[in-house]
Amino acid sequence: MALARLGGSRRPENFTWPGFVDVLATLLMVIIFVLMVFVLIQVNLAYRVSGQDETLGKMRQELVSLGELLNIERNASADLAADLARIANQLTTTTSERDALMAQLATATAALDARTNELDRLGQLQSATEAELAETVAALAKSTTDLGDANARNSNNLGKISALEDQNAASRAEIIQMTNALTALRQRMEDLRALLAEKEAQAARDKVAIASLGKSLNNALASRVQELKNFRSEFFGRLREYLSGRDDVQIVGDRFVFQSEVLFAAGQADIGPAGEEQLAKLALALGEIADSIPADIQWILQVDGHTDNVPIRAGRYADNWDLSTERALSVVRFLARNGVPATRLAATGYGEFQPLDTGESDDARRRNRRIELKITQRVTAKQQ
Repeated sequence: MALARLGGSRRPENFTWPGFVDVLATLLMVIIFVLMVFVLIQVNLAYRVSGQDETLGKMRQELVSLGELLNIERNASADLAADLARIANQLTTTTSERDALMAQLATATAALDARTNELDRLGQLQSATEAELAETVAALAKSTTDLGDANARNSNNLGKISALEDQNAASRAEIIQMTNALTALRQRMEDLRALLAEKEAQAARDKVAIASLGKSLNNALASRVQELKNFRSEFFGRLREYLSGRDDVQIVGDRFVFQSEVLFAAGQADIGPAGEEQLAKLALALGEIADSIPADIQWILQVDGHTDNVPIRAGRYADNWDLSTERALSVVRFLARNGVPATRLAATGYGEFQPLDTGESDDARRRNRRIELKITQRVTAKQQ
């Protein structure tokens, strides 16, 4: 309108400033304002995503470590399985050798039976020859006139007898040889049976050793679990002494439960002065017993964050899950700064999805806004 007044001397008297120009100017300013708000939101989201990426990287490193431990245990199990398979193969080979020797023994026995039958046949032949000799002698007694023929026949029979005796001696020698071979085979069978019994006893001892090893591992694991329970009882006992007389700290089973109001302001994840005082007592109690816990007990202090079911409508947190996780991480970071090893700490956020009280009253919501602490055992690859 000002431009219209300035240039009024050069425009016709009925000239008016277009109204849509003012509308476009106003719209442009609104667009610029919206773009500035969008840029601020993007910067905030980028800051929060970078923090979540760091947490995700730590979790990936822990998964890689657990995978390596699992591979070590699997290799040990594979070695035991290979030893068991080797023993089974040796037993199978020994059984096969025994069966082969039994077959050889059966063959040798059949050959001995055949030789025995041949010897019987030779004996019968010898008896027949002796009968024939008797007939010849009788013929000599009856007729002296046929002495020449009888002598010739006798000489012939004597030759047959000599040949039969030689054959009989050879058969006897062969029978003795076969008997010696049979004796050697029987001795070999006894040796193989003794070896088989030794292998079967060894296999039985191996099975007993494997069973004993499994029982020892189970006993060791149970012992470690019991030790962890003892240290956890000692830890909770110390906490009861430090936190006695407080209504805002409860013991639920194997967990200590802090109401969120003790540690945090409403809708915030930064620990207040009163909360730092309580957590300092917790860190002191944990530090007093941490050095006495054996290094091979894989204990973890689990910190779980919980909220009520009232949705978050504004602020730096996207939802109750985000708020509960940040609160658990704040507790973990505080304990780490106060001497608790970071390798013994873990944080989890559950949002409003695991309430203690399902009611909708203010008291029920107050009970659900909490931080839970418990000592648990980290599962290793060997235990799996």
